[in-house]
Amino acid sequence: MKQLIVFCSSVVLGIFIYHLIMGAQDDSIISGLHNLWQAGIETRTYAK
Repeated sequence: MKQLIVFCSSVVLGIFIYHLIMGAQDDSIISGLHNLWQAGIETRTYAK
């Protein structure tokens, strides 16, 4: 029974972390990194 509880909690935690990183919202980590990357490119491109 203890193994089942640990397994289920591991699966739920994995799904939560996946949605945190790869979520479709604007507050996901991938979206934030994309915006940071775009800002860095614009800074290096248009800087004089």
